[in-house]
Amino acid sequence: MTTIHAELTAGGESIVLLAGGTAAPADMAAAARLLATLTPLFTKSNPPGALVVPATWPAVVQLSAAFGAAWVPGPRLQAWILDQAAARQQPAEMRYTPPQGLVPFHWQADGAAMVAATGQALFTDEPGTGKTITAILGLVEHGRMSGFPDDGGPVIVVCPASVVDPWVEAWRTWAPHVRTVAWRGAPKARHTLAGTADVYVVSYDTARADVPPVAKASPLRKLGAAHLVIDECHLIKNPRTERSKSVHRLASIAAKKGGAVVALSGTPITHNPGDLWSALACLMPDAWPSKERWVARYCQSLSADYGEEILGLLPYREAEFRLTLLGQHRRVAKADVLTELPPKVYSVRTVDMPPKWRKVYDDFEAEMLAELPDGTELQVMDVMSKFGHLSRLASAAADVEVTYGPDVDQVTGLEKRHVSLTLKDPSWKVDALLEVLDERPGQPVVVFAPSRQLVTLAGEAAAKAGLRVGYIVGGQTMTERTATVTAFQGGELDVVCVTTGAGGVGLTLTAAKTVVFLQRPWSLVESIQAEDRCHRIGSEQHDCIEIVDIVARNTIDTRVRAVLRERAGQLADLVQDPRIVSQLLGGADLKAAS
Repeated sequence: MTTIHAELTAGGESIVLLAGGTAAPADMAAAARLLATLTPLFTKSNPPGALVVPATWPAVVQLSAAFGAAWVPGPRLQAWILDQAAARQQPAEMRYTPPQGLVPFHWQADGAAMVAATGQALFTDEPGTGKTITAILGLVEHGRMSGFPDDGGPVIVVCPASVVDPWVEAWRTWAPHVRTVAWRGAPKARHTLAGTADVYVVSYDTARADVPPVAKASPLRKLGAAHLVIDECHLIKNPRTERSKSVHRLASIAAKKGGAVVALSGTPITHNPGDLWSALACLMPDAWPSKERWVARYCQSLSADYGEEILGLLPYREAEFRLTLLGQHRRVAKADVLTELPPKVYSVRTVDMPPKWRKVYDDFEAEMLAELPDGTELQVMDVMSKFGHLSRLASAAADVEVTYGPDVDQVTGLEKRHVSLTLKDPSWKVDALLEVLDERPGQPVVVFAPSRQLVTLAGEAAAKAGLRVGYIVGGQTMTERTATVTAFQGGELDVVCVTTGAGGVGLTLTAAKTVVFLQRPWSLVESIQAEDRCHRIGSEQHDCIEIVDIVARNTIDTRVRAVLRERAGQLADLVQDPRIVSQLLGGADLKAAS
């Protein structure tokens, strides 16, 4: 290929490519074919025959890799590349001074400098390393140069509902000069908040409601936010969900305004590297406009029984991909920076089910096993629902109600059977929990389970034993959750019972040395996130963080643990395969391991 000349447009928004030599049309056709393998979209423009791509750092990296020695940047583009490389490799030190008495850790200050240098950052620091403060300092430092909070647009922080109040408190603590409010309440009440703050903290569910596809009906859009923080950004990994689409709309607004976008997650990959694309597209929509193009360029995949499976990054493109994120991505490990954090110490307490409930469990499990088709793809929601029944039956006695219809099974043509379980005493797992609590008098303990019914049974039993108990569960107001966390951290509660869905991310519960799981969530990532509510900055006061799993012998408890450890994924990604479901039901060799 002949020389490909590239130059930055006068406004700095695009890179124009032109081929030199007499065979320019043929060379430009070849160049277009190469550009089709990159992630940025290209267009044809003036001068005639030119190809145009958005001016982004990832585009420059990919263009250089694709064209090699034929790639010749012009003077303006050369200067831009040098400036970008310098800012990304040697960002200026943070100059913002937090309020008296507050001193960020060095990695938080370094992260703030990253945000200030590029305006986009993906922080995947391990849970518990203080990413919230890093993001706040970064936006304030970025704003010190761009004029925030008086730059024509506020900040929107999108986060799980359980951490709206902690985010508001963190902003007010580390940047008290910035007006911060929680965007919540009834729709009319939310609308009255517009214009009252520089930072609006909103839950994912509220963002989904307030950033619909129709722009004129979007109160959050009307704020004209110039900057965006996406907390726990792995929650938008599926770009097809309405939750993800609402966040992408906000990111698009910030991109058009040239504002800062910061994405945070201690567990950014819950299944495979494809999970990263959605967050990357929010940071730089022009660089990563299509997940399919990103996967095609950077991911290794193969055709599996139930669709294409992404195995990992392409080895020969991994270095290129990392270079596209130069100065915009960082992962800090707790072991590297929080050297005084106590170790995690794991133990398992195995309990036996009473004979009556053992039979109920075994009968239900055998029925599921008998229903498995040979080699037929299973319905994920149906299997997960039945696994949930098994998990609850392995935990406590239950009132079982069976109804039929009105929906019909598409395979058998019969009315579908629906099972409803209401947990009740006795609970052999709760009995084991009471033993754990009795062995640790005066020590605060956090109790986790996905099932609200089970954590309620646990809390009621602990209260009857004379302990002060609090709850963090779905359906609570932010005020209730915040009050519970404050009371627990302040020594006013002995036990806090938490559903992993409501309190498995974002919260700080470092008063506890002991964490008890009555059930594990169906995801390794969610399990780690829950553990790290207690293993984070502030847990240095303990000599270790003790994590106790209470499991019922020879049940789904132990089999799910084995499958997730082996495959390092989420159960919902695995249960379409009847062979794996059979293993989980004790119908294969994993039975012996349990």
